[in-house]
Amino acid sequence: MKAVESLIGEHQLIARLADALELYARQTKQGRPTDATHLALFAAAFSDFAECIHHEKEENILLPMLSRHGVRWDDGALPAVRREHRQETYLIDVLRQAGERAACWSNEDRRQIVAAAQALVDFQRNHHALESRELFPLVVARLRPQDLDELQQALEKFDREHEPRRLAALERIGALIARYAPARGLAMQLVAPDPRQGSEPRECCLGQDESSQPDAAFAPEPSRAQSCRRNLA
Repeated sequence: MKAVESLIGEHQLIARLADALELYARQTKQGRPTDATHLALFAAAFSDFAECIHHEKEENILLPMLSRHGVRWDDGALPAVRREHRQETYLIDVLRQAGERAACWSNEDRRQIVAAAQALVDFQRNHHALESRELFPLVVARLRPQDLDELQQALEKFDREHEPRRLAALERIGALIARYAPARGLAMQLVAPDPRQGSEPRECCLGQDESSQPDAAFAPEPSRAQSCRRNLA
């Protein structure tokens, strides 16, 4: 079940990113000084990895394969997953728009930011629970060993074709987790190694002081997010 394990591994990484965002929101709610520019980095990280990598694998590879093996496309788990992906896109956009006002947050802005961040965190956890409960069991029930091999090959092909985007997203996620998630040691293990610099993972952080500015490598790239957006009409 290597194919399912790889998707679950991505869930775990996204969950760690959600933990980091929740801590960022908590600090903002408590009035503690936070780097406002990091909010846009969170939005970009969710968009670049959860949307443009993970969701694309599910919607363009996993769900069509399940449909070809007898799972209904228009009822049950498959349309539920697709609907929730659209809802997540909306929540990420709300977070991104809040991040665009980073230079001039008012108290009301902070309240809305906390609400938007927590909404995305809660939604993400519920969405992963839905997929674990309803989607992944269908893989076990409907796909034969040869189908699972085909699925794994397709997922690996996707990763190869999108390797630069994937590595950049992993690096950004690792930096945010390292900066905000409580278990810092685990966060370092989630940073992707750079194949050009050996096999050891690199420790990348956004800085430990509250006034630190994000490295240019972690700057949001709106065009990257837009490139994988679906037509919501």
